This record gives sequence, structure tokens and C-alpha cells, in this order.
Amino acid sequence: MVGNSNINLDTMKLIKSVLVLFLLIVVMWRCTSEQEPIPDDCIANGVLLVLDTKTDANCGQTDGSIIVNATGAGGSFTYTVNGQSAAANGTFQNLAAGSYVIVATEAGGCTAELTVEVLNADGVNATIETSVSNCDSPTGSITVSATGGATPYEYKLDDGSFGSSATFNTVAAGDYAVTVKDASGCEVTLQAQVKSDVTFSQVNDIIQTNCAVSGCHAGNQAPDFRVSTNITGSANRIQIRTGAKTMPPPSSGRSLTDAEIAKIACWVADGAAGS
Repeated sequence: MVGNSNINLDTMKLIKSVLVLFLLIVVMWRCTSEQEPIPDDCIANGVLLVLDTKTDANCGQTDGSIIVNATGAGGSFTYTVNGQSAAANGTFQNLAAGSYVIVATEAGGCTAELTVEVLNADGVNATIETSVSNCDSPTGSITVSATGGATPYEYKLDDGSFGSSATFNTVAAGDYAVTVKDASGCEVTLQAQVKSDVTFSQVNDIIQTNCAVSGCHAGNQAPDFRVSTNITGSANRIQIRTGAKTMPPPSSGRSLTDAEIAKIACWVADGAAGS
């Protein structure tokens, strides 16, 4: 009997130890599903992108060019132009008149953006103004002001048809290509971004209420979302995780509404600006 009592006592101690270990694992696991490395400090060691030279294009020709220089962050660079991949250098040739959004990305992930306008040297040129759209409904607008070339002008949005109106209404938040054509057939295409009405303050409130809480991103787990630059630096990751509904993790007992998830997505699409 004494031997059996000792065995039972040892078994109970083992079970108790296992339970304690299990509880520790549960507590630690609550937010490990959304742990991620602290983002590189691209502000202190970021990329600087500047225009070196630009050559305007002749009407209807693709003889414009842009040369940019990217420095900083201590790495090699790759480039995109209007969202399309480009050669790993800062020289872009065979360009028609229009606006070009150039993004330089360093090997470590730090980026810089520059918009360059290649003009029609002998034809129509234009500028654009935009107004914000509601995040959940298309209420934005794009207004075009054209000069030069031969009047009257015609305008189109993306792959739509040309028309006489220089204003496009009920436009959703997003990126657009706006083309202006003059009476001689000379064209210029500009890039327009319609932003949403979501502010960083709104996104920050969502994060502070649901993510920068005890046991999660409140200083005891990286990144610390009480710091606004950590939120902006993790914007894409936040969008992916909130969209998949893994942030905050279900084990935390917290969740975001569909409207809150949409606000975060709109904020990221706008460029994830800080306060």
C-alpha cells in the first residue's frame, strides 16, 4: 500500500507539472500566431530617390527618358514604374508623355517613391486634382486641367471611352490612369490616386483597442503597437492578418468587425500614412 501511495503521489505531481506547463504554453501562445520581426528602421537608414535628368517626348512618340539616382540603406536597388517591374538601374527610356511613379526598393525592403512628369514637347499637357472617396462607397472625383495642343480636348478614365467631360465623379478609392487627347490626336496619360476618407487616427484606435493590449503588442511582444511608427512600418502585415482574421488571434477573445477590417485595408491602399 505504501508503494502504491508513493506511485499515486508521483503521478499526481507529474500531472500537476504537465498542467502548469500547458497553462504557460496557452498564455504564451495567445499572441505568438501574430508575432513578426521588428521592421527595419527605414526612416533612419532609408532610401533617397532623386531625379537626375528628364527628356520630354514629342507628340505621339516614345522618345522621352528619365534618369533617377537611388542612395541609402547600403544595398542594391530594384525599380518599378507605374507598378510594373523595370530593369535594376535608374535609367528609363522609350517613354511617351505622361506621369511615371518610380519606386526604388533596396535589398532589405526599404523603399522610396518619386513621381516624374514627361511632357508633350509639342502637344497637350495636363494636371489633375482628386477628392477623397468614402471607404465603402465610390464618392471620389478626378478633375483634369488640360493646356497646349489643339482644342477641343477629350478625356478617358482607364480603358473607358473618350468623352468631353474633364471631371469623373463617383470614383472609388484607388489608382487610375487618366488620358487626355487633343484635336490633333496627341495624347498624354497621367496617374491619379483617389484616397479614402480613412485617417490614421481611426486605424490607430482600432489597433490600440484590439491589438496593443496586455499579452500582445503592448511592449511585451514585438512590434510594440503603442508606437505609431511600428504600426505604419507593419501596415501590409497588419492588413494581411486582419483580413485573414488572425489578428487579433481568436484565442484572445477579441475580433474586428468587417467595417474595421475594411478601414485598415483602405488605409493601406492609400499609402499607410501616419499621423
